[in-house]
Amino acid sequence: MRKVRLIWVGKTQEPYLQNGINVYLKKLSHYTNLESNEISPAQYRSGTADQWRRQETANMLKHFHSTELNIFLDEKGKKLTSNGLAQWFEKQMTLGASRANFFIGGAYGIDKSVLPAGVHFLSLSEMTFTHQMVRLILLEQIYRAFTIIRGEPYHN
Repeated sequence: MRKVRLIWVGKTQEPYLQNGINVYLKKLSHYTNLESNEISPAQYRSGTADQWRRQETANMLKHFHSTELNIFLDEKGKKLTSNGLAQWFEKQMTLGASRANFFIGGAYGIDKSVLPAGVHFLSLSEMTFTHQMVRLILLEQIYRAFTIIRGEPYHN
């Protein structure tokens, strides 16, 4: 995978999470061209959770490209081991995917009803994490996948 892009809703508020994210962004720069796009959250003062979720998902879809690999994080998504993620990445690379786009919804998740066909759903765990923690966990797993693909000793 030559490029990886992360699209998420809102700022990372906690300094310890931002520090961890920065560590993995730097580590991943040795393996892939990585970028992140922060989407402004909905205005939670008025409306409903369904409206906020729909608005945030629509804003994320502005970064959607049907010719690229688009993965939405979702609690009901496909569950993979770290080795499984590495194998899946490797397969996508051989199929010619030039960029993987990972979409992380906001506090209220993603509105699947507005998503186009052909997207992939990935779950990081059966447990629930804050959408801000998921950013760090996902980056670590992407880094781990690249080290597995290259046979490096990080994954034990």
